[in-house]
Amino acid sequence: MLGLLLVGCTGASAQTVRGSIGFFQMGYLNAPQSGAVAQAFAPDWFPTLHNHFIYSGGEGWLRRNRWMAGFSASALTARSISVQQTRVERVAGLGQLKLGYVLFDNRRYLLYSSFSQGLSSSVISVNQSGSEPVVWMLPSHSTDLAVHFNRLIARNPSDNPDEVRGLWLGLRVGYLVSSKSAHWVQIPEGVQHQFKPTYALNGLYVTLSIGGGRFRYPHAL
Repeated sequence: MLGLLLVGCTGASAQTVRGSIGFFQMGYLNAPQSGAVAQAFAPDWFPTLHNHFIYSGGEGWLRRNRWMAGFSASALTARSISVQQTRVERVAGLGQLKLGYVLFDNRRYLLYSSFSQGLSSSVISVNQSGSEPVVWMLPSHSTDLAVHFNRLIARNPSDNPDEVRGLWLGLRVGYLVSSKSAHWVQIPEGVQHQFKPTYALNGLYVTLSIGGGRFRYPHAL
């Protein structure tokens, strides 16, 4: 009986899939109400601001069997708007810890879902000619749910037939949710704005990614 248990443990260990993968990514995020919130800090006559952001950043993953763990750092950038010597700029930053689960893997295609939590910071800058820029920053907690689809597009040679390494191309679709807050911080400190809107950095996003990865599979797979 003891021998059978040892054989079973050895077999389970031998079936482990291990590896790592990292990506650079770029895409689009739509953040509802972000334009209206930024408008509250701009002059009354300033034109309507949109909700569109460019999504860019990087992420890295470690994998063991179907479970994955990783970290990502991302930036959101909206196009700056300048009217009558007044410029409004908007950016946001994200840092998140990630947990993923592999849904499908045939060594060439890899599909997994992910759940992420971390910190986000929304920044609005109002620059009027003849005066110092006024920056408003809103820190908050963020949660992210996403689906990742990756395809191996260039495989590097390996002496081990059970090792897959190379260049991966990916598509990621997800939704970002942040906690609501009105605790805007003004930089530099000065005359406080009379109205500080409540805001949460939420939005649907789509990104394309490219990066390198290496996985070692059991011989039987």
